[in-house]
Amino acid sequence: MENYKLSDFVEDFLTSKAIEEGCASSTIKAYRYDLQKFIELVGDLQINSPLLRQKIRLFLKKLNELNYTKKGIGRKIATLRSYFKFLTLNEFMEKDPMSTIKTPKIKLEESLPKFLRISDMEEIFKKLKDRRLFNSRKSERYYLIIRLLYSTMARVSELCNIRIRDIDFERGYIRLRGKGNKERIVPVDQKTLEIFKEHLKNRIRYDSEEPLLVNTRNQKLSPRVIQSDIKTIKEKCGFTDSKIITPHVFRHTGATHLRRSGMDISELQDILGHSSPNTTRIYAKNDITKLKESYSQMHPLSNNEKI
Repeated sequence: MENYKLSDFVEDFLTSKAIEEGCASSTIKAYRYDLQKFIELVGDLQINSPLLRQKIRLFLKKLNELNYTKKGIGRKIATLRSYFKFLTLNEFMEKDPMSTIKTPKIKLEESLPKFLRISDMEEIFKKLKDRRLFNSRKSERYYLIIRLLYSTMARVSELCNIRIRDIDFERGYIRLRGKGNKERIVPVDQKTLEIFKEHLKNRIRYDSEEPLLVNTRNQKLSPRVIQSDIKTIKEKCGFTDSKIITPHVFRHTGATHLRRSGMDISELQDILGHSSPNTTRIYAKNDITKLKESYSQMHPLSNNEKI
């Protein structure tokens, strides 16, 4: 295997992830990007090069110099860990160079999901209806995207894949297809359903198999287009550059607001499509108001005047 380079097995690795593990196309795309970035920054080394571990650390140093966040660096490490594990298990390389590479520790406050306040959401919806700010052919689409992201807490790829037949207007839910093509049913508020029912009435013609969200040429939206739309919405609504507003922030926002309103973690897990409850528990940590309320009701010092 002495003559094989790092790039020689990337396609095999991605095929394995897609077919054997059922990873979503967006995940495969992220793996490909991370590996290309690694090879771009350190070179296409031979897979059993004695300098490989040193080059991995050089790569992480360069990412840090490029102001990548700890989370961003952690994702790159996870990709390399997965790739080199694949090469080792398939006996393409002798030793796994990632065995002594550690993932950066992220403080709790750094890992908590970013979310918008209810007042922020009210402001966004108010401005989206202002025809002085939003007066293009895309304006209705902007409103529908935000409404759907906030109400369903869908990932951006899930949002793009919603078909008209996935909406059950009678029973009040939308069917989402998530990671690994797993399906889940998410309840939706009546007002949002009515808004989409009205939207479909105004579409010239459509088939139930068509995407729910389309562009001005009646074509399915891509995640990149939605990300661009959110950027436009943020700018037109007058939020500062420091304010983080992305499609995923609306997912975190809906989840945080539901948790603060008292939703059980297991119910929230079902809505978000998390395979592990530990992933969902981050929203409990994001909710000091709920914790304080429970503390005030239950701790003896809050209720016993004799102590």
